[in-house]
Amino acid sequence: MLKRILSMLIILTVTLMVSLMVATVEAADEATSENYTYVSREYNYSVVCPKRPNVIPARILYEDETKKGEVLVFENEGYDIKRGWVFLFDAFDTTLIPNFNKDSKKLIEQYIEAKQKNGFEGLELIEVTKGNKGVLGITAKEIEIDEDGDGTIDGVAVADKQSAVVFFRSPLGRCISVELMGDDINEAALHNFRAALSTYKDVDPNEKATSEGKKKDKKKKK
Repeated sequence: MLKRILSMLIILTVTLMVSLMVATVEAADEATSENYTYVSREYNYSVVCPKRPNVIPARILYEDETKKGEVLVFENEGYDIKRGWVFLFDAFDTTLIPNFNKDSKKLIEQYIEAKQKNGFEGLELIEVTKGNKGVLGITAKEIEIDEDGDGTIDGVAVADKQSAVVFFRSPLGRCISVELMGDDINEAALHNFRAALSTYKDVDPNEKATSEGKKKDKKKKK
């Protein structure tokens, strides 16, 4: 009798463990399948996010009132951003950066080479959205410092964290940079970042106002 009770307890324990494992896997699947389309009314763009972000103005992050853009925060511990994206608009001078869709391969390669000497590593030309190219770079882990500007390297600074940055022009011609912030910028994180950026869209503020006006008219008619 005692053996039978023990056998039943073992079976119940194993069944419970399997149920918990299945529930955990299902919960993980649901978490990865959750998507949220964020629409910025201030900067007129949309992008599909892994979840609904907390949004703060970029000028607060950089303590610079001239910065135009937003920080989409997905994970943080206090002021420490564990996972987030920084969208900056008017991020570069269009006359100083080649058109990645139209300019010659040589000109783009010269730009990438110059960037690699200026705080970036592993730069590459990528397709940001369908038919629209940009440059992806990883901020350098080690940065050479010329303290007195004499052309001689005086030392090397080691960064606490690295981030990934994409520079591109939107379909409306806006000069945009998007930075991936996080503790672990690995291959999987970069893949997910690029997949998310492929959903970027410019939002026409006039179209938005028209559609909102139509909704109001329908409500009045009812």
